[in-house]
Amino acid sequence: MHPYRVLAILGFLAAARTIPVQSQAALTPAPQGQELLGIVVDEKRAPVASVEMTFSRQGQTLALFRTSETGTFRFDSPRQGIVQIVARRLGYKPLTTTVDLDRRSQTDIVRIVLEALPSPVEAVVVKGAGRRLDQFYEHRKENAFGRFIDRAEIEKSGVRLASDLFRTIPGASLRPSRRYGNIIRLRGGCQPIVWIDKVPIRDIELDEVMTPEEIAGLEIYSSSAGVPPQFMDRGGRSCGAIVVWTRIN
Repeated sequence: MHPYRVLAILGFLAAARTIPVQSQAALTPAPQGQELLGIVVDEKRAPVASVEMTFSRQGQTLALFRTSETGTFRFDSPRQGIVQIVARRLGYKPLTTTVDLDRRSQTDIVRIVLEALPSPVEAVVVKGAGRRLDQFYEHRKENAFGRFIDRAEIEKSGVRLASDLFRTIPGASLRPSRRYGNIIRLRGGCQPIVWIDKVPIRDIELDEVMTPEEIAGLEIYSSSAGVPPQFMDRGGRSCGAIVVWTRIN
């Protein structure tokens, strides 16, 4: 997007009150192929870059892209009607909203506010520098209970969702999520705890916080057996664990 256009969009947001998408008054029907402009911000109203934006209609994906460095996005709608938007970014709760293209004007700006995920980081004792994935390769070499998927295998699989990597894992089951992607359950229909770079992310589905492109290594423990001590669920559940090592430094 041209820098001047980005500045114009941000200026509009600062000067005018954004009209909530779902509560706008009836407007003249938008023409075919109209342009939908918007911005993604955090709770402090700071722009959020590299947000994965999925546009779909009635379950069919229309477009998939990321926001710019200034948090802005542009979507050229092929026709009128209701479009569903899913915004996802590591560290934030995924957000799903809808836009009725028949009830918006050409000048309306769609603003999406993402809520940061709580990340209770426990005290970690660092012993030596070492490479980021040393633990992943060490676990794969010594642990006979886990299943391990490295970056090369992920690229070879060509999956679109991180959950699709579990389709060949014994004891794992998938079902569509009402929010985004799939729900992963391990043996006994139990929800495993998800660890991302040693940080526990509780009560969240893997697809909501991670894409295949962001994963460097994946450790899957279908039950508490074999789970490394640092990745045990301290809440007392024995549902196994999903350990993700990201490509983000």
